Amino acid sequence: MKTYIGRDYREMSLRAAELIIQHIKQKPDSLVCFAAGNTPIGTFSCLVEALRNGEVNFDRCRFISLDEWVGLNGKDEGSCRQTMDLHFFGPCGIKEENVHFFNGTSDNLEEECKKMDELIGSHGKIDLLLLGVGMNGHLGFNEPQVSFDLYSHVIDLDSVTKQVSSKYFQEEKDLQRGITLGIKHVLQAGNVIVVVDGEKKAEIMRQALHHEVTNEVPVTVLQRHPNVHFCLDEAAAAFI
Repeated sequence: MKTYIGRDYREMSLRAAELIIQHIKQKPDSLVCFAAGNTPIGTFSCLVEALRNGEVNFDRCRFISLDEWVGLNGKDEGSCRQTMDLHFFGPCGIKEENVHFFNGTSDNLEEECKKMDELIGSHGKIDLLLLGVGMNGHLGFNEPQVSFDLYSHVIDLDSVTKQVSSKYFQEEKDLQRGITLGIKHVLQAGNVIVVVDGEKKAEIMRQALHHEVTNEVPVTVLQRHPNVHFCLDEAAAAFI
């Protein structure tokens, strides 16, 4: 486990982008999974800038989703896919054929999970995984009490996640479940980068790095990963 502390959000985002660029240069045909959310947006901005400057090329990468709100499709405002389209896929000109996302409005969510697991299995594993950390320590929608033995699955959202979700939507949404990659995918990923910012995340980061591994705080499982990089700003790192 490696930890990088940037002076501010911009410096943290730059460091995460540098790590991603280094990885893509070493393995241009990577299977990549980027978390959607507020924290990674700065990293996406840095990657878009690097692409336009000729510092990285994503043409041979394939991209998969980390998670999606059940009940939302990729065009819905605030959906994970819409966030990725707006901040990364669109600006980078990523071809649709190179993107595979969960469909949160599918009539068969178990089939969505199966298709995702089969895609990852055909590649071997996720090569590069960019994560954020929830206020409750969740990774994707792997909420507190989740089994660490799961691949893709549908899960009831924790009360904290439902409360925090309002920041993504202009109108109130009744979101009760999520569809997500599982902790087994996370632990099997080749390279994991975690971005965390703000004083509101300082306590959960203390637990992430120093608490015993427990599914009550899912992020603690990253202590078991052989190749994880935490990129924090000074506020998020206050208690570590």
